[in-house]
Order: sequence, then C-alpha cells, then structure tokens
Amino acid sequence: MRKDRKMVLPLEKAVNSLFTRMGRIGNYKGRQVLFLLSAPDEVVGIGFVKAQTPTAKLQLRVSDAPELQVGDDITADDRVFHISSEPMKDIHNLIWTVDLCI
Repeated sequence: MRKDRKMVLPLEKAVNSLFTRMGRIGNYKGRQVLFLLSAPDEVVGIGFVKAQTPTAKLQLRVSDAPELQVGDDITADDRVFHISSEPMKDIHNLIWTVDLCI
C-alpha cells in the first residue's frame, strides 16, 4: 500500500455511503457538503416536570467541516440553517451533530 493514501475504515465507508445516498447537498464556507436533517421531539426536564419540545438537528461529516462551530451557517435550497448549539462529535469522530435555528 502506498504511504500517501489514507486507509478508510469500514465504519467510515458506511458513513460515507449513508451521506452519499441520503444526504442533502449544501454549502458551508464556500464548499459543497452533504448533510442529514432531522426534526425529532426532545424531552426536557424542568424541575419535576418533563416537557416535549420540537427540535431541528443537522448531522454533517467531520471530514466536510472540521472547523464547524456555533454561529456558522449552512445553505441549501435557498434556506439558511444557522448552527445554534456547540457541535458534538460521535464516538468515532466521523459525524458532527448540531441543533439548528431555521
């Protein structure tokens, strides 16, 4: 194997396949990225009360945006997705997950 080629792990291949097949195309700091958009309900505890709140989450490959941070924008289909939470990496450091302001 040549030293200048990066070895791609099977999990990274699976993540790349998922984003290629199901991802939406967007623009982040002038470059094209693939992302997944979801809107799960989140249960939040406030004292003794639990409230269900709608949220919007975006997942993005770390390799597409290694410097992702709060306040950044991703544009797609004439919409702007504003990152409103600190980006969190998955356990394998392959995917960012962030909350959005739409």
